[in-house]
Amino acid sequence: MTSMLAALRKKLPGRNASIFWATVLGTTGFYQYNKREGKKRLDYYCKRAEMVANEAIGALDTPRKVHVYVAVPMGELGTRKARLHWERYILPVFVAGALDYELTLVNDTVTDSDGGGERVVRGGIHSLVAEEIKERRRKEMEEDNEELRLWRAAIDERKKENKERERRNKVGASGGSGQELDIANWKPEPYPGIMDIVAIGRETWVEAINGISDGAVGSLNYTIPPLVPLDSEEKEKKDNAAERKISTDTAVAPTSPGSSHDEESADKTELQITDTTGSVSGAGAAGESVVEAPQPQPITVNYDRYTNEESNKTALSRMIPAVAYISHMNITGWSNIPLRVWNFFHNQQNVDLYAQQALQVVFESTKRAVHGTEELASMGKAEEETAGWEGQERIDVVVDPAVADGLQLYDTQNDTALRLSDEEQK
Repeated sequence: MTSMLAALRKKLPGRNASIFWATVLGTTGFYQYNKREGKKRLDYYCKRAEMVANEAIGALDTPRKVHVYVAVPMGELGTRKARLHWERYILPVFVAGALDYELTLVNDTVTDSDGGGERVVRGGIHSLVAEEIKERRRKEMEEDNEELRLWRAAIDERKKENKERERRNKVGASGGSGQELDIANWKPEPYPGIMDIVAIGRETWVEAINGISDGAVGSLNYTIPPLVPLDSEEKEKKDNAAERKISTDTAVAPTSPGSSHDEESADKTELQITDTTGSVSGAGAAGESVVEAPQPQPITVNYDRYTNEESNKTALSRMIPAVAYISHMNITGWSNIPLRVWNFFHNQQNVDLYAQQALQVVFESTKRAVHGTEELASMGKAEEETAGWEGQERIDVVVDPAVADGLQLYDTQNDTALRLSDEEQK
């Protein structure tokens, strides 16, 4: 018996090998357990969202659609992390609830000329949201105003022409047929109603709220954009400038007879240059200076003269979309590596947080009135405590009190959506 145990002991791995395999198997098992539990939690919220998808709607009713905005998270130079956050926690719930969406990723970066590196430019979402609301207000004013309708036709014609010119420039640069470009730039038909706004992350939330306020009470005047220059026209102008000819007349300057400098003066000439193309050159100049044609002054359509207090109240009550905030705790930096490792192996709490917030958007019944401007300003403040916000310029919420009073908010901070029964959870 003793010999058998001794022989078996020789076949067992050593202490170090046992520790290694125990660590590998334990870590793998813990990761697989977390992965399975996270999927179960996500399936739970998706099943709750299916309750909305299974509801019947009228034949003439328009299905709901939301506009999802995603900005570059603080401390990042791209939207990769935010896009993964959207795809992992939020998109599955929207799909399960049959909630249509339009996703806009805003990534504006510039490189400093002083060698400071690349940085993110904020304000893109603000401009998009504000212009969308302003355009809705303009079109409502045009319904009862013939002059504004004529201006609208001119604006649409200019936009159409610029779009075609941009297409021709891109096709000329790529050398293709343009079919691939048409497919890449394809957009669905405009939504007939008002899309509610979903802002992912604190930086997106602040820009969206400021954009809503600007669009509701800001100026409606619209400057018609200038024509986009065609690359072929610019090339033709450069070629014409290179081919311009200058005709010159040379004359000997007269000298008085008997001058002691007659011989020296005879060798001197004065060049009088006449530019046959119309540009002006000075005497003795060796080149020509081209005078650019004056640019046409921009045309601004004055919508503000047709606005009044009553129309502004209408905009506040009917033109403002409801808004939802979904948090994105972007954990970055060397000091947060242990926390990131922990989240990799224990992700259920993130699924519960973000999927539950997405579920509140699926259920339209969770909308409520805003509790003052303070609630809007404090939403998502916890994100500013993360490492990505260190050294970054904060953007404050600036919202008109009248806009805040008329704004509706999805209550994503509380789970008020319908729950499954015990039988449905099985």
